[in-house]
Amino acid sequence: MITRSWFLVGLALLCLCVGGCVQLERFNPDFPATHEEILIDRQRMRDNPVGLERPVLVLSGYRSPSLVAGRLKRSILRHTGADTGEIATLAYVWSGSVEEPARRAVARVEDMFPSDDPRWTSEVDVVAVSMGGLVARLAASDPELRGEQGGKQLRIGTLYTLASPHRGAKLAEDIHLDSATRAMIPGSEFLEVLDETFQSREYEVVPYAVLNDSWVGATNAAPVGQEPIWTPGRSFLSHHMVSFDIRIQTDLLRRLRGEEPIGLPGAPPCD
Repeated sequence: MITRSWFLVGLALLCLCVGGCVQLERFNPDFPATHEEILIDRQRMRDNPVGLERPVLVLSGYRSPSLVAGRLKRSILRHTGADTGEIATLAYVWSGSVEEPARRAVARVEDMFPSDDPRWTSEVDVVAVSMGGLVARLAASDPELRGEQGGKQLRIGTLYTLASPHRGAKLAEDIHLDSATRAMIPGSEFLEVLDETFQSREYEVVPYAVLNDSWVGATNAAPVGQEPIWTPGRSFLSHHMVSFDIRIQTDLLRRLRGEEPIGLPGAPPCD
């Protein structure tokens, strides 16, 4: 009986893993590149390094391990030719708030790319997975909003967000165990304040979304007034696999290289 039970558990995990690797097919006229074209373009980028316009900060998602940010860093290095010291990463597995990671994000940039400006850090592009998008937006806002007096603000060139809950997370409506998850409830006071400060921002936001996202929802993955660049997602674990999405990665890499994008914003047909 024990052997059979473990077999069923293993089979269930295998199904989840396989499902997470199955890319769904749904044509997006705003993102028409085929899989073969994507692969060719990635090889072109590897063969033609150009570097980065400015340093990059890669932020993991809610309680996500550092390997997520680390994997994105390696992809950026490989496809841009950047030096490893030009890319900072940050994960916050044990943090139950948005404020604490935002403070750490500012400190991380200040440590790696020091600035003499008393108010702003050095300018960086930010690649943010899931909750990392809110962390970046908060870090770029008034330091008092993250519980600091007289701290610096994160100076962002362009913020690239991958399935970030800009308008809240679907799952947070039912499960909100800590400050961070409560902040991600659609319509929360935290999001309202963040949206108010967002109006005066000086940086661009490029939001990406995946369909079949049961955690955030594709329609929540762009700031108010914007539409995301969306891809079909996966059959299972679509939200968790967003950083592995080869289409999103390729469009992001082209933008970091200063090249024309291949994906354009558009209203997702569903979550």
